[in-house]
Amino acid sequence: MSVTRRFIILAAFGLPLLVLSVFTIAPVFVFITFNAIIFGLLTLDFIVSLKSSGSQIEIRTVADDKLYFKADNEIIFYVRNNSARILKLCLKDSIPDRHFTIIEASDLKGIVKPDIEAVLRYTIRPAKRGAFIFPKVYGYVYSVMGFCRLYFERDLPREYKVYPNLRDLSRYRLITRNKRLLPAGERTLRLRGLGTEFESLREYIEGDDFRRINWMATARENKIIVNQYQIEKNQPIFTLIDAGRPMSYSVKGYKKLDYAINAALILSDIVNQQGDNSGLMVFDTSVHACILPGKGDTHRNRLMEALYHIQDTKSASDYEGAFMELINRQKRQGLVFLFTDFETPEQAEELAANIQMIKKRHTPFIVLMENDSLNRMAAENGDHDKQTAYQRAVAIEFLEKRKAMIKNLNARGVACLESPAEDFALTAVNSYLMARR
Repeated sequence: MSVTRRFIILAAFGLPLLVLSVFTIAPVFVFITFNAIIFGLLTLDFIVSLKSSGSQIEIRTVADDKLYFKADNEIIFYVRNNSARILKLCLKDSIPDRHFTIIEASDLKGIVKPDIEAVLRYTIRPAKRGAFIFPKVYGYVYSVMGFCRLYFERDLPREYKVYPNLRDLSRYRLITRNKRLLPAGERTLRLRGLGTEFESLREYIEGDDFRRINWMATARENKIIVNQYQIEKNQPIFTLIDAGRPMSYSVKGYKKLDYAINAALILSDIVNQQGDNSGLMVFDTSVHACILPGKGDTHRNRLMEALYHIQDTKSASDYEGAFMELINRQKRQGLVFLFTDFETPEQAEELAANIQMIKKRHTPFIVLMENDSLNRMAAENGDHDKQTAYQRAVAIEFLEKRKAMIKNLNARGVACLESPAEDFALTAVNSYLMARR
C-alpha cells in the first residue's frame, strides 16, 4: 500500500496548526486530533477497500504471441471487475530488461465498472529478435476514498516471439508490379540469368539478341526470325545468410545481420510472388538452418520460424562448408543470393575462391553493405586536426581496398553488389528482377 496525492494534500492542512503550536498550547491538541482523524480515515479506507482490491480483478491477454523487431507492437489486456464498486486501476507488465522500449503506456490506466470487462493496452518496441518470457502483471487499485493505492500481482506467463519486421512488405510488392530495376546511371552486370523455355517464333526487331536468331526459320522465311522465350516458373532462388563476425557490426542502429534477415524474407516473398521457389540457408562455422525452395504460407512460416531467433557470432564463417552443403542439397540450377561481408583482402580472397563452387551450377550474387562509419570518416575535413586527418587517410585506404576487392569479384564473373543499409533489401530485389528479364 502507498498513500495518494489526495491524502498528502489533506495532511498538509495540518501544517498551519503545527506552526501555531510553537506559540500556544491549544493548537497542539488540535494538531494531534487532526492527524488522528486523517490517519483513522486512511486506516478505514484501507480496510474497506481490501474487499474490492486486486483479488476481485481478472486479467487475460489475447492469444497472439508475435511481435515485430524495431516496430511498434500493441500488447492488450482484458480486465474484468468482479467487485461491487467502480475500480480505478493501473497495470504494469513485467517486460524483460534492455531489449524492449515502452513507447506509450498511458492506456494502462482506466476505470472499470462492476461486472464489466475493460480493454487496457500499451505499445512496445523490441530491440532484439528471439523468444522472451513475460512472467507477471503488476498493478494497483485506488481505495474507496482515494487516500491510498492497493498493489497486487498476477502470474500471467506469456512467451512472445520477436520476428523480423515485414510490415512494409507491400512497398516491395509494388516494386514488382512497376517492374522497377536498378536506379538510372548505376552500372549493371552481365549475368547468365535464369533458364528459359521456348515459346514461339517472331520476326527480328532491332535490339534483339543475335544469339536468338533461328537460322533455319530465317532461311525458310527469307527474313530474320528469332526465337522467343518465356521465363520458366518455379525456378529455385536460394538466399544464404552469413551470421559470422562481419555481420555482427551495427549500422544506423541495426546490426548487419538484422538487415540481412529482413532482406532475405522480403526477397523470398517477392520470389514467390513472381512464381519462383525461395530457399534459405543460415551459416557461420556450420550450417544452422537449411530450407529447400518452396512457396506458400506454410513455407513462409517455416522461413520466419528459422530466422526469428538467429543471432550473430564472433566467429569466422566457413564458406567452403556452407557452399558444399548448398551444392549437395540444391541440384537444380538457379540463383543464389549471399548476404555477407568481409573486412580484409584475405577474407575477400577466400570468398572469391570458394564461391567458384557455386558458380559452376548456379548464378551467384554477393550483396554487401556499405560501411557507413568509414564513409563518414573519409568525408571528414582533417586539415586542422592531425588525429582526424590520420583517421580519414586510413578510412580512404580501406575503402579503396574494398572497392578493389569488389572489382576483383566482378572480374571473376561473380555479381558483387554494395548497397547502403536502407537500400539493402531493395538491391537484392532489383537484382533478382533484373536477372528474370
